[in-house]
Amino acid sequence: MQSKNPSITRLTPDDHRRVPWKNGGGVTTELAVEPAADGRFVWRVSIADVVEPGPFSAFPGYDRLIAVVEGDGMRLSVDGAQPVERRRLEPAFAFPGEAPVWCEPTAGPIRDVNLMLDRASATGALTLLAGQARHRAAGDVLLVHALAGTLTVMPDGGEALTVPAGHSLLLRDTAVLVEAPDGAEGVCAEVRRR
Repeated sequence: MQSKNPSITRLTPDDHRRVPWKNGGGVTTELAVEPAADGRFVWRVSIADVVEPGPFSAFPGYDRLIAVVEGDGMRLSVDGAQPVERRRLEPAFAFPGEAPVWCEPTAGPIRDVNLMLDRASATGALTLLAGQARHRAAGDVLLVHALAGTLTVMPDGGEALTVPAGHSLLLRDTAVLVEAPDGAEGVCAEVRRR
């Protein structure tokens, strides 16, 4: 069996890419993405600005996880079901990318973080951390993004790494411990290939 070699890439705000929504209703900041050969992507982590009520773009064949990271919260109506409310830093909400979704901020503009996964090739999790939080993460790909303050990331068998606000750490083929001290907030996306 071939052993995997872990890799670590630091991403600064200059590496992030602002892209329009597929439906033209807004803009998202793409933190990291893994393209696929057919023009799709295997996974993508992004932060979107939602300033008014409106529909989400459709992403057929993808699973989505979403969480509010700035602002009060949002109300999501997915495929005609009873609306679900999510407040800032509450656990991520999962839904299928092809489902029609209506989003309504509960009290003014919000920012949300999204993990999208090609259902045929990947699964994953999205965890939010705030003030004295610790999270053990493992996967084929990990993306740790600092929203506020400075996060500490300790890879197995490696030295501690710091991630300042607005920056990200992209890790492959490793497990880590992510720590958010008082005043720090962050996001950890875990991706596992099927």
